[in-house]
Amino acid sequence: MLLIAVLSMSLVAQEIKISGEMWNRWTMDSGTTAADTMNTSIRSNTLSLERGYFGLEAKFTETVKGRFTVDMFSTDALKDGAGLKLKYAYVDFANVLPIPDSKITVGLQKVYFGSIYDWDYTIIGKAPTDEYKIANSADYGISLNGYLPSGLGDYALGIYNGEGYKNWGQNLKNNTELAYLANVRLTPIPGLSLGGSFMTNSSEREESITTGAANAAYNRQMLADGLARIAFGPLDLWAEYISKSVEYPNVAAGTADYSANGLMVMPIVSLKNYLGKDIQILGRWDRWDETDNSANRNLSETVTAGINYNFMHNESAVPAMQLQMNYSNRTYDADESAASYANGLKDYAQLMLQLKWRFSNTIK
Repeated sequence: MLLIAVLSMSLVAQEIKISGEMWNRWTMDSGTTAADTMNTSIRSNTLSLERGYFGLEAKFTETVKGRFTVDMFSTDALKDGAGLKLKYAYVDFANVLPIPDSKITVGLQKVYFGSIYDWDYTIIGKAPTDEYKIANSADYGISLNGYLPSGLGDYALGIYNGEGYKNWGQNLKNNTELAYLANVRLTPIPGLSLGGSFMTNSSEREESITTGAANAAYNRQMLADGLARIAFGPLDLWAEYISKSVEYPNVAAGTADYSANGLMVMPIVSLKNYLGKDIQILGRWDRWDETDNSANRNLSETVTAGINYNFMHNESAVPAMQLQMNYSNRTYDADESAASYANGLKDYAQLMLQLKWRFSNTIK
């Protein structure tokens, strides 16, 4: 499939960029082995190819560009121990509308919500909106993207399936409503970024496809995100707030409705100027509050500490080979969480060591 894609693009494209990224990871999880006890043991200890991306970017004209990326990964769900998914498959059309510095993107693309679309995994973990299942990192849709005047920032307006890149076609038969998104990222002064995102989404369908009766599982979601980032000298500081409001219109008296919110703070410090080596130390603190959800009541706190050693770079000084180590600890508040969380079985301590390597080459 990849060979066919390369050959097809090479026939019509002015330029093709081939790229790849591999995440070889060791993960050790530990936690309690019995409810409401302090006894801990190693739950899992595994080596895996957590992610393997292979991508093609084709430049057809000065205003038309395409991107195709597949995601390879280790999995127990398939007998061969590996899986393959489409990650991106879209075309950018620049200058279609009479709006300066704008483009229309069509296909399987990034979801421009919060930090998820420019999250580069400086820390091994996912972006908060991905970690807490607020938004998907990619989805099928169409979006308008562009830059604000005078270098003030950028914006995105998008319409998506709302189910993420893992679902399409027959898998969407139970949800006929689309997701709508607006995002803006401002850079009022160098080193400071302020962003805001808003999305409406839904799941299930309002009426049963077979009986026509009201579907109690149907829900409407309003999602919001606020982001601040300060990059000054060796410090890169992120702060992100997430809000989720869910309404079940077919459940009486709004008893199933709920809201949830989360907060992340992540400082990253570069030691390159002090040690002569491209080394970063980092931390992250998350708080996720879903105590208003009677069906899944939980309040969690996660603390992560890590170090990165970028020991090989490409010609653009971007890390081409990186060694990462993260230690994370997640606990659920026993007083505020449901019994399935309060018993300690979902608390965990996790150690991850990852070798990440990238490559790219442009064929003209």
